Amino acid sequence: MSRAVQPLKGAAVTVVAVLVCHLVLSAGYAIARDQKGRDPDGGSWISAEIHLVTFVLGPLLVMPLLLWAGMRILGERDNYLLIIVGSLLWLLGAGYNLNHLQYTPGAHLPVPLLAGMVAVGALLAPASRLFR
Repeated sequence: MSRAVQPLKGAAVTVVAVLVCHLVLSAGYAIARDQKGRDPDGGSWISAEIHLVTFVLGPLLVMPLLLWAGMRILGERDNYLLIIVGSLLWLLGAGYNLNHLQYTPGAHLPVPLLAGMVAVGALLAPASRLFR
């Protein structure tokens, strides 16, 4: 039964991870935009630091950690393929589309990217067992 449920577990964990990472990126860039609005001359380094921290947290640290922890909580082990490929795809997809979040208040990442990430999570969860 566990084998049939793995795609659902992978999709559920990926949905949560994408939601959290999207919120991290949106909130970080909103704070950076607000800080830049307060200091339009660019004399403050805080905006650049917030951009860096947001980028490091959003795609690089939070996504792999949430994918790993979520699958472990759901009782699945050895999901290295999901963690590595899912994190890499999020890094590339979110990194490519950061202009939507960085410069436009209230913007979201494109829906096809978010849906594609969930599909990848569903497909890679059972595939990870092939490499045990």
